[in-house]
Amino acid sequence: MKFKELLPEYSGKVSDDELSSVALNSQEISKGDLYISIAKDISLQKKYCQEALKNGASFALTNNLSIQNIPKKIIFVKNLERKLGLLSNKFFENPSKKITVFGITGTNGKSSVSYYLFQLFNQIKKSSGLISNINLKNPGICISKLTTPDIFSLNKILNDFLMNNKEAAIFEVSSHGIKQKRIDGINFDYGCLTSFSRDHLDYHSSMKEYEKVKESFFADNKFKGGVINADSKIGKRILLKNKEFVSISMEDKKSDIFIEKNKSKKVINSPWGNLEMPNQIFADYKMFNIAAALGLFCLSLNKINLRKLNLEKIKDLPGRLEKINVASNKYCYIDYAHTPDALEKVLQSLKNKYRGNLICLFGCGGDRDQGKRVLMGSVADSLADKIILTDDNPRFENPNQIVMHISEGIKDFKKVKIISDRTKAIKYGLKLLREDRKESVLLLAGKGHEFNQEIKRKTFHSNDYEIVRSLI
Repeated sequence: MKFKELLPEYSGKVSDDELSSVALNSQEISKGDLYISIAKDISLQKKYCQEALKNGASFALTNNLSIQNIPKKIIFVKNLERKLGLLSNKFFENPSKKITVFGITGTNGKSSVSYYLFQLFNQIKKSSGLISNINLKNPGICISKLTTPDIFSLNKILNDFLMNNKEAAIFEVSSHGIKQKRIDGINFDYGCLTSFSRDHLDYHSSMKEYEKVKESFFADNKFKGGVINADSKIGKRILLKNKEFVSISMEDKKSDIFIEKNKSKKVINSPWGNLEMPNQIFADYKMFNIAAALGLFCLSLNKINLRKLNLEKIKDLPGRLEKINVASNKYCYIDYAHTPDALEKVLQSLKNKYRGNLICLFGCGGDRDQGKRVLMGSVADSLADKIILTDDNPRFENPNQIVMHISEGIKDFKKVKIISDRTKAIKYGLKLLREDRKESVLLLAGKGHEFNQEIKRKTFHSNDYEIVRSLI
């Protein structure tokens, strides 16, 4: 696209260069690209614009009049932040209007629901694309650094999906992505609320503000349909305002999708028919996530034949209740649970399934919501028989301070062992497991699929699965 097509008000004022692409990151700029700078710090804006032009950018757009320099191709655009969605759609020619778009939001479960939906489409040979920040090797998956990419990266990916004949695009919509307007201008077809509980209060000012941001996703976009968690207060409010949306519940039999459990079987009851869960699926939240994906799948199709689906073939993401056999009838599970609600659900699921002792190893991220630490300590105290407190991603924070915060929620400190080094902590956890009685379980919580650990400006390679495998 020519520059004057994108910004006709500058026609005649600057050269009408052909633009190859558009990016918000100066390091991602190649020759012929347009760079857009919206950094709040003026000195950083100058630095990034110079870096982008050095990398071959045809122009740099800025939201700060003081650094405009038209001869040097740095151009001021008034209200630039508000125009990002418009500019992105104009440049990439509205790709979200040419493909069926699924937006999955919620505190926990976004990644799993997205991945399950992607697999369901694959089972009926419907070509779909998935955007994920987890390093998956499957064809049709685009890896993103951010949970929700910026609007230019997002439209570029959607355009690539179209070029590769994808019929649907699936991606997670984070609260950061909503608040930072990374999804402005995207034409969503189907939305989903997986869950809602405390998280990200280092970023959001309060739970009220966090709720408001999540709700705005459904208020500010027009959907053909949606699947909403009716077991949450926010979900109930969204359903009241959107009568056409489908409710999903594990508590209310009157909901549109109800997960029914008894001793002999677990069944998804839905408007499109019933589907039995495979026996190996024992965690309630996993059943819920599969049922939510099934709801989105069915909503988007004209003809539905549930017999063509095989839930036994549905795979989990790495680091999501990932099981490793350690010894006879003794198991280690790795899970990404890093919120009080997620930790409670995974611990309760394991406690319901196994009759032995439950060992919980976890920590909390540094420079993040400090208020959830005591809550996670309390959850572990109430459900685990033994607790190992260790480092998660301390970042710039003192690891001892993080452990102290978690400890405030633990009443029975006799069952607690503190080992900061995560590898040594896992080694100790495996030792406890081997010495414990049959059907005992070690849960490694918080890191899940991650391959790195952040400690004081340094990033170290660290993966719970690899550590366990090297020690057994």
